[in-house]
This record gives sequence, C-alpha cells and structure tokens, in this order.
Amino acid sequence: MKKVDALILIGKPGSGKGTQSGILKQKLRMESIPYGEFFRGIANQEGFLSQKVGSLIDNGEFLPYWIPSYVLVDYMINDSNPNQGIILDGAARSREEAIVVHKVLTWFEREYYVVYIDVPDDVAIARLSERLDLLHREDDKPEHIQKRLDTHNELVVPAIEYFKEKGKLIIVDGNQSMDLVSADILKALQ
Repeated sequence: MKKVDALILIGKPGSGKGTQSGILKQKLRMESIPYGEFFRGIANQEGFLSQKVGSLIDNGEFLPYWIPSYVLVDYMINDSNPNQGIILDGAARSREEAIVVHKVLTWFEREYYVVYIDVPDDVAIARLSERLDLLHREDDKPEHIQKRLDTHNELVVPAIEYFKEKGKLIIVDGNQSMDLVSADILKALQ
C-alpha cells in the first residue's frame, strides 16, 4: 500500500464523500476532519459568524476558501498527531483552498492523495433528494441543488485540475454501491 498520511475526499454534493469518509476511517484507521459537520455546527449557534455561515450553507454556497483553510491549519498546529492519518471530507473545494491544503500538508510532511468520487449530475440530484427526506438539510432542497452543482463545476473542478497537475489525484466511479466505491479507493491506494 502507498504511504498515505492524509486522504482528501472531494466530489459533487451527493457523491458519497461523507459515507466514504466513515468507511475509510475504519478501514484505514484514520481520523476524519468533517468540515461540513463543523460548519453546520457553527451555523446552529448564535452571532454574526453563525448567521453568515448559516446563510451561505442554506443557500448552497461555499464559504470563502480561507475559512476551511484556517480549520486545517488550526488542526495541524493544535491537534495533529504525526503518527495518525487523517481524512479531509469537504476540503479543497476551490483552487485557492487546494493550494493551501497542498502547502500545509507538504509543510507538515504528510503524504497525501485526493480521491475524486465522480457521479453524474442526475445521480447526485437523486441522492440529495433522498437525503432531504431523511435528514431535512436546508442545502438539499431542490431550489439549492442545482446551485450547488453549478458551484461545484465553477470552483471544485479547478481544484481537481490542480491536484491532477500535482500527481495527487485518484478518480473513482461513485455511481456504484458504496462497498464497490470503497474497494476501488483502497485498490487505487495499493
């Protein structure tokens, strides 16, 4: 198996990043940094920051790249264990943030790979609609789904290209069972 100190999961909304993060956390004995949960927690608090963050999330928009970058830097300085692998779920969602993630992980001497879980738009839309019925997340409402997909194409695709240029990108077909997606990721890391 390749030396992997950090694994970054990216993909369209509904691609299965969170699901795979949970599975890979167990299989690879890594610790996950779930950005989405972190920011939804902030949004549920009181004050200026929570209102700003909550508004962006509810409207299916991304936070400015420097906010999730801060979360990573803070984690690496204050909570990181050099012997513990990490999974970043929902990070590097713009080229600017991808550059920061690369520089931070490289500086901390963390060998990393980026897994892009690729699904067609219609599959992402169907999954988000199902998730809305279960979790009632504001950003999964139909009026926000297309905006989130458009934002993905505008911002995340350049991040994917950046990681491809760095030789760090692994692409897996996310339009299959979660077990097969996990198996493909683990096979790519061999």
